[in-house]
Amino acid sequence: MKRLVALVAFALMGATSAPSVSPTPIVLEAKPLIGVVQVVVPKDESIVVRTTQGINSYSAATGEKIRYEIAQDFVVSGYLIAKAGDIAEGQVEEGQKGSSGGPYGIGYHAANLRVSVDRVYTFCGSTLELAFDRSEYRRRQGLWGSHQDVEIIKGQKYAASVDHPQTACAVKTDEQPQPIGSDVITSDSN
Repeated sequence: MKRLVALVAFALMGATSAPSVSPTPIVLEAKPLIGVVQVVVPKDESIVVRTTQGINSYSAATGEKIRYEIAQDFVVSGYLIAKAGDIAEGQVEEGQKGSSGGPYGIGYHAANLRVSVDRVYTFCGSTLELAFDRSEYRRRQGLWGSHQDVEIIKGQKYAASVDHPQTACAVKTDEQPQPIGSDVITSDSN
């Protein structure tokens, strides 16, 4: 029995005192994209984004980040600048829930949700600054209407514009720019 305890103790001591081996880091080499060139993207070119989650004026906080994705390939003058699925970001510029006010609706406040689309991160590493602000208002429905908040659904499409002429990486393509659909909402400034 003493011998068994000694063997177990020796085995445990050997297991705990063995030098630790750190794993060898694996270095992944980034392969450059073939055919990538730098192009100037003109001001006011429209890029279509869509929301990746729903937003509600009741719970949205001013300054809260919003994530979008590019809804369709962004092609300018025969160059693919951003691919569908690339990430864009913006924020809640203002979120105000509606209130029913006091007696007879006196003091009623409409709900307001103002969002922006500020930048897009392209597949080849460029960041484009965008200009887009949109306010959505909701007044209650009827004298005693109870639904007072503004909701932006997941998948809502917006047409954001390139803020100023910018240099971006791109790939030559035969693809033609897609038209902006009738379901795409434009900025308040358009």
